[in-house]
Amino acid sequence: MTVDHSILVGEAYADNSRLADRISIYAWQQPRIDIVDLALRRLGTVNGPVLDVGWGTGSYTNRLRATRPELRVVPVDLSAGMGPEVVGEVDRLPFADGSAGAALAMHMLYLATEPRTALRELRRVLRPGGRLLASTNGRVASRELADLWDTALRDLGVVDPPPYPNPGRRFLLEGGVELVREVFGACEVDEYHSEIVVPDATPVVAYVNSCRAEQARHLPDGVTWASYLAAVEGGIRAEVARTGAFRLTGHVGVIAATS
Repeated sequence: MTVDHSILVGEAYADNSRLADRISIYAWQQPRIDIVDLALRRLGTVNGPVLDVGWGTGSYTNRLRATRPELRVVPVDLSAGMGPEVVGEVDRLPFADGSAGAALAMHMLYLATEPRTALRELRRVLRPGGRLLASTNGRVASRELADLWDTALRDLGVVDPPPYPNPGRRFLLEGGVELVREVFGACEVDEYHSEIVVPDATPVVAYVNSCRAEQARHLPDGVTWASYLAAVEGGIRAEVARTGAFRLTGHVGVIAATS
């Protein structure tokens, strides 16, 4: 699955509302994992500046600024609509060689034009001994969404549904660790498993709808996003009625490396 930056900037991440819908579902995570705290512990006592590349809703920047106010943290994002201090692409970072003490690439390397190139760029801007933190999901994470895609399309009369369009598969934990090792020489990995148990269909439907920009173009001819979403909602509500909740598998990893 290729990445179209015009779609990312123009729709998917025109602002942070869609990302916020996806993040909000973790309120029902069991056990609750504070991935921001766990990841930032890996930074240790690094000196700044710290580049928060693909800063999203600002969780990492805000936590760092609160706990280490002396540290210069620079939010970077491809989309100006996300409100970063610096607009820039991870494949071509607008920073000098060796200018950063640390770089965060949290749940975003799958959106790079080429993840290997992005990792090389991140290493380029780090000074010797600088720290990289990257996070991503494992292969089984949210696998239930792929089942929803397939079932909804079959319910709409699609005999042979196309594969579920998950851009996250471009940088999964299983392959991402090896890619970081290839670029940095070594890395450490922390993995966390959980289950997201949502007792109401509405947040799950909002999560699915937040993926429209990346997924609608992969629907078969004759299937609109509205009809697909209605079929998905029906499936989610049926599951909640049958079992009391809709469940998503959680599997995330934090990869730490030193330049």
